Amino acid sequence: MPHASLPTPAPMLNKQITFYTSPYSPYTHRVHIALEEAKLEVKKYEIDLRPGHKPAWFTQRVNPLGLVPAFTFGGPDVPPDQPSPLSAKLSESLVLIELIADLRPDAGLLPSDPELRARARLFTILSHETLHNAFRAFFFRGERAESVLRSLQDFQALLAPTGYAVGPWSIADVVVAPMMVRFIRLAGYEIGKYPMGEGKKLLKAVAEPKFARLMQYYEMLWQRPSVQATWDETVNVKMWRIHPNVTRNTSASGH
Repeated sequence: MPHASLPTPAPMLNKQITFYTSPYSPYTHRVHIALEEAKLEVKKYEIDLRPGHKPAWFTQRVNPLGLVPAFTFGGPDVPPDQPSPLSAKLSESLVLIELIADLRPDAGLLPSDPELRARARLFTILSHETLHNAFRAFFFRGERAESVLRSLQDFQALLAPTGYAVGPWSIADVVVAPMMVRFIRLAGYEIGKYPMGEGKKLLKAVAEPKFARLMQYYEMLWQRPSVQATWDETVNVKMWRIHPNVTRNTSASGH
């Protein structure tokens, strides 16, 4: 009995991608960097995340959680605000970065060596417990600079002795670059819930020799063309100054 022929799947690179993003989110910034590295063309659409401004169709038809970044992948080429039910709905920055790496294996987002690939993925997990937690403690909870330095030391200890996070550039760097850039840049503007002046104290502390590797790594990230191409300082400073979760009240005392 002859086998029924299966339809040939459309080539992955020919599938439409619509990228739902936000100008100040470090999570969407990860995806922007990966796309820049991969030179992958996508349709971009900014979602206004302010309360009362997020379009209902985005939650109903793209991401039920209402969060960015998100992709529609495949399906017909339609306006971003009219997503097709035939497209796959994908979200979570780490998932989208891995998808981009799979679509453009020659972009160098995933090392060819299996051990380095594993180390890059492990680094992304451990960085959440160190760099990410330090960022939230400082900018969102208003803790003083001295209280987050230990977490920054722990993050520094995760770095390879030279080069990028695991040596060669990889998804590990894509994941942490947005947070590293915001940590240093926003502290310079004293943006955050911490008491005024703590931003400058943090920058002074990380300029000490014991943080030499951390700051060397930051400079490498800062100079990376894909980071420069996807970072708008003016927009980020403006948006983070009015971010409700980091707006400082005059009685902030740190804790």
